[in-house]
This record gives sequence, structure tokens and C-alpha cells, in this order.
Amino acid sequence: MSLYRSTPENEKKDQFLDQSLTVSTGVIDAYIIECFDGVAMLLPQNIVLSAIDCETVESYVTWHEDQLPVYAVNDPQIQQGIALIIEGEGIAQRFAIMCTSMPRTVRLRISELTDDHRENTNPFVYQYVVFENRLFYIPDLNEIFNSLQKKESI
Repeated sequence: MSLYRSTPENEKKDQFLDQSLTVSTGVIDAYIIECFDGVAMLLPQNIVLSAIDCETVESYVTWHEDQLPVYAVNDPQIQQGIALIIEGEGIAQRFAIMCTSMPRTVRLRISELTDDHRENTNPFVYQYVVFENRLFYIPDLNEIFNSLQKKESI
């Protein structure tokens, strides 16, 4: 199953769980990414190919000789950060998420996540969830990648 949405909006599956759930245990290994704009991101670890130290002002990072576009959630005042290299459906769909620091790792059970049904006006948010009494968002990686592609074509 893919973490990237490939079905119409009304048929989408929970991409976070599809890719990340260990069926036998119901456990997900995830990163908690502190986002400069407020709500932290919850991202499954198994879609992160690598974490590299780099300057945060870059709009691209080089990874294995490929130039990958950057989706920045870091504090813009911080000069050095961590770029998480995100797996795509193919090599051409890879990109980086720029973080202020290395995200915290967490192992969570599906039963510990609660959907938060607040209005979502951010196209990069797939779903809001509550974990350990804190609000997080699960990113819509398709929308993020598509927005990065649009920036490239401008």
C-alpha cells in the first residue's frame, strides 16, 4: 500500500496507517516533527530514507547526487537544520522535509491516536490527530510534493 493518495478524495484510505502499521502488533514507529508554524507533524519513520545535516536556507538538498526539493517546516531564523529525505512512489517523487532539529522518535499504538475533526483548510494536512493529549497533523505527501513541483515549474 502507498502512503501517497492515488484514489479520489472520497475513497482515500488512511495513508499514515496503510504504510506504517505493523499488522501483528498495531504499532507505528513515527517521528514527531516540531513545525515552526505551530502544530507538530506526525510522520511514519519507514518513509524516511535518510536524515542529513544541512543549511536551512536551501530550496534543494543534494542526496545521492539527486537535487531534491525542500518542504520547510523549520524555524527560518536557524541556519543549520536536518533534512529528512522522503520516499516517493518513484525516485522522481522524492523530496526533503527541512526540520529545525532531529525529530523525536516515538512508538505508538493505533489505539493511542484519536481523530480530531476540526476544520482543515490547509491542503498539506491530511488529518489532524491527538496523541498523548497533544494535537498533531499527518501530512498529505501528495499535496506537498505537487506544490514543490509547481514551484519548480515557475
